[in-house]
Amino acid sequence: MTFASPAIALAGIAAIALPLALHFFFRRRQKPIPWAAMELLRQAIRRTTRRRYIERVTLLIIRCLAVIMTGAAIAGPLIRGSTDTPTTGASSKREVVLVIDDGLSQHTITGSTTAFETNRNNALSVIDDLQSGDRIALILAAGGRPLVWPPSEDLASARAALVATPVSYEPTDFDGAINAIKGTSHTIGVLSSFRRGSLTVGFDSTTQPETAKVVITQPGESEIANTQVVSFDPQARGPLSTRNGIPIQVRLVREGGALVAGQSLVSVESDDGAQTTLRIVWREGQTEAVASGFITTATHRQTDLPLRATLTPPDAQPADDTRFTVVGATSSIRVGIVDRASDAHIGVDGGVRAWIERALRPTDDVDIETEVIEPTALNQQRCQGMDAMIVIRPDAIDGAGWAVLSRRVRDGMVVLIVPPPHRASGTWSEGLLNTFSLGWTIAMESRTSDTGVSLQSGSTQHPLLAQVSAELNELIQPITIHRWFSITAPTHRGETILALQDGTPFIIRGTVDGSRGSIILFAAPPDMEWTNLPAKPLMVPLFQEIVRQAIVQVDQGRQLRVGEDRLQSVVSGTNALRLVMGCHNTTAGEARILSVDPQGILAQAVTTPGVYTAVDANDRSTGWVIVNIDTKAASTQPSTTEAIIEHWKGATLLRGDMNTAQQLAASSQGTAAREELPIARALRGESMAVWFFCTLLLLLLVETWVATQASATRQASTTRQASLMTERFR
Repeated sequence: MTFASPAIALAGIAAIALPLALHFFFRRRQKPIPWAAMELLRQAIRRTTRRRYIERVTLLIIRCLAVIMTGAAIAGPLIRGSTDTPTTGASSKREVVLVIDDGLSQHTITGSTTAFETNRNNALSVIDDLQSGDRIALILAAGGRPLVWPPSEDLASARAALVATPVSYEPTDFDGAINAIKGTSHTIGVLSSFRRGSLTVGFDSTTQPETAKVVITQPGESEIANTQVVSFDPQARGPLSTRNGIPIQVRLVREGGALVAGQSLVSVESDDGAQTTLRIVWREGQTEAVASGFITTATHRQTDLPLRATLTPPDAQPADDTRFTVVGATSSIRVGIVDRASDAHIGVDGGVRAWIERALRPTDDVDIETEVIEPTALNQQRCQGMDAMIVIRPDAIDGAGWAVLSRRVRDGMVVLIVPPPHRASGTWSEGLLNTFSLGWTIAMESRTSDTGVSLQSGSTQHPLLAQVSAELNELIQPITIHRWFSITAPTHRGETILALQDGTPFIIRGTVDGSRGSIILFAAPPDMEWTNLPAKPLMVPLFQEIVRQAIVQVDQGRQLRVGEDRLQSVVSGTNALRLVMGCHNTTAGEARILSVDPQGILAQAVTTPGVYTAVDANDRSTGWVIVNIDTKAASTQPSTTEAIIEHWKGATLLRGDMNTAQQLAASSQGTAAREELPIARALRGESMAVWFFCTLLLLLLVETWVATQASATRQASTTRQASLMTERFR
């Protein structure tokens, strides 16, 4: 039996022992003096002495027991279960709270094990050192996820859960881990090698429990050489032709160690098995390098190309050896031109269609194919496989045709619209404005200028024209516009690609909410009666780049970091992400489908790097999502004690060895006894307090009865003695 408050139990014993000791110590023994009448009294007393002695001893024992029971009941007597094994120096159960660093930096290999395996083994040692009835809580630092919380007595289940836990690709988040147990007064053990990557997420001292102490393991002190793949992208933008190979570029960064001269190899693979190897030669002390090359895939491929770049062989930090990207790859770009066949030769030099076709295919070896579609024949089947649509006759498209274009824009098509060259009225814009809620205004009548207006130069170039930005100001100088429609748009609903001198849009792009594609509108058609653009050098790169870059901006993957749980842009209908290319060691469990709600919030944070395809309810692709790690969080470099203390502002640091629970147990004794009331434990059969109180009550009743009987006996004895003495003296 143990006591929640042993001091009170000891006080009860002292309350009995001290008066008795004083009584016997100070009791005075006097020599009796005989006198004549004494003999008569002694004869009367002898008859009752034995009975009165028994009564006094009985009352003394009962009253001593009453005092003992009072102190013991208040002290909280506890009965341990039969399976409990008392521990040396432990008078109550222990509770241990461990924060285990399973973050990205803990992939670092030191010796034959990773830093995470060391952390996990230390945690398992703590669990093994606990006794039956002790409680354990486990918190994972990556993502701040509780593994076992609240503290549990099921040590075997906690151990099994920890053994099954793999190291994460998410950054270490000690702040989130402490938040998960905010309000605790326990001593918290933090198991980490405290590499620099573990401290990338700042620690908010306001989340630190006020009464808790933090015990940390010994930080890793050795510098570890590491090479990171920090970026991986195609060298050019736009849907890239697979005919001559796709140009790619990888950037590497080195840290730690002596940075000796040497070389690194990067293996680049596509989802269809194509592969190439890039070689980087390092100079001594060099920290950064870029490698370029080409990857050749199937020439007939019409879809985007997920790519993976992997450092070979892996180094001491394998988590940052791989990076992913998606390249818009195609053997040809298909562009539909919505025009009436009878309008082919309207206008100067073949008309608007001829100018546009020449701009898109200036030579036969260009990877752009065009197809003329009658406005009345515009349907879903004719649009199938088209990357872009150029509408020359918007006035000839009926409601069904506009509905088809609306669906295709939602699915990712780029639609370029030019005013019909043979109409001065703006009634052609009704279908456009009614179908796409862009908030634009298009004048009903075209404006004219005899001298012509020029395009605005010197301003920041739009991203769609980034490939020709160096020559753009020179190319737009000779352009004049004699006739155009005035277009106005709210700043948040339209992007001006090129503007007239007065700042009004000449080419404007808009995106409909929930759509992957975009609408691009020209204020004037490329017709010599409206503008000299068709005959100037800008015509070819203008249409080439607008088509290519608008397509690639649709098809390029949305970027996420491991640990994030929200898509910045959401395509209507997207409800899940499915991994199509991951790391070489990705397991089936990590490749599960992640649900996405209409606001783009994932059911859980993405935990596995790779290339994902976003799909709708019919399992149709709505785009790509590229997930890469945060390379800063993967750093293998050691952290100084000062940096750790700065990170844990306001926390009490007790650097210790976490191989045993001794240090944590010292401040965890009696936690269970303090957390619960004795009556609550008594109802569960853990406390004897109620039984001690009941025994006390019974002793008090017996004491009252015995005292009453003794008093009556003494009164009767006194009466008899008085009578006896009276008779004798007579």
